[in-house]
Amino acid sequence: MKFKFLILILGTITNIGCRQQTNKLIAPSSWIGKVKMGDANPEVVFNIFEDSLGQLTGNLGIPSKGIQGIPLSKVYIKQDSIILESSAAQLIFKGIFENNGKTINGNWIEPQLKSSLILVPLTKTIDYDNFKKENTSSLNLEFESKHFNFYSRKTDTNVLKNLSKSLESNYLRITEDMKTNFESKIEVFIYPNIKSFHSAINVPDAPDWVVGAARKNELKMVSPLKPGSQHTYESLMKAIVHELTHTIVLNFRKQELVGLPNWLNEGYAYYEAKQLNKTQRELVLSQLLDNKIPSWSELEKADNYQFGDMNGYPISATIIEFLVKSYGIDKLKQFIIEPENVNNTYKLSKEDLEVLWLKDLKQNKNAINN
Repeated sequence: MKFKFLILILGTITNIGCRQQTNKLIAPSSWIGKVKMGDANPEVVFNIFEDSLGQLTGNLGIPSKGIQGIPLSKVYIKQDSIILESSAAQLIFKGIFENNGKTINGNWIEPQLKSSLILVPLTKTIDYDNFKKENTSSLNLEFESKHFNFYSRKTDTNVLKNLSKSLESNYLRITEDMKTNFESKIEVFIYPNIKSFHSAINVPDAPDWVVGAARKNELKMVSPLKPGSQHTYESLMKAIVHELTHTIVLNFRKQELVGLPNWLNEGYAYYEAKQLNKTQRELVLSQLLDNKIPSWSELEKADNYQFGDMNGYPISATIIEFLVKSYGIDKLKQFIIEPENVNNTYKLSKEDLEVLWLKDLKQNKNAINN
């Protein structure tokens, strides 16, 4: 639940290109290759073309996931080198043209991940709308419910019904809160242990508290039967709802996670999963009384691990509680969609809201201890 492993799609983004003679040699063109994504090796497609100003731009697709049109924020070509970057997907591809420009040999780089990737010209037409989605994991489809497909090993089939109950009982509540619908079932992958889960998300050295991940229409989590040293069966039943909340946010936000503060995204997921317990509330209170509670700015600037270390998840959940209690769930959704327009949503600045939140915490010390 404390690890963000998401494919992010941006509605509009400023593209940076370089106008040079090599543009005419590369644009328009499409390139395809297989990349290692944890336990999967899906094909990825880069489309490169010129915008109305003659600058290089492009997008990325993953046919087996039914994903297309992830914008590239940077397309840069110099001599035999090429850089394709997507801030939306948090990835960079750096490559070298080889074989007289018929192949691009390079690396697919995500946070804490680097995989080799060889691209060749795309010579086939891909119908994304009718492309058969593939299960590229090592897990098999073992159970289906109304809104979810569950993939696991045979040893974990006994836990899938309980996971289904946890997800289904929260699915309608959260989607109704956020006024969003899914066009297809959400794929849920349950891994037999911490080691296999970390391998599946391409972070083999991740700490044991990293137990879940979400992409659009896809959840991944370690089996509650072997939760590792930092979690329990019960906590993972909530963790799966946390990840469900993330994929719901990805579903209704056209720009997905681009521009969304980490504390707002994680705090909302923590809030909907009802993970804020008495012990955590007491720790938030202790930080408040010791003047050690991080500011919204500090929460926003922290990376994933720093965010966890500063107790960012429960702290952020108290912010969400305050916003929902004071202004309602509809305004929270608008805030999630347009965090940069907080003044329009709440008629207050982010700084003013932060002051009111701290005041609310101080006035409700007894509630934190309940």
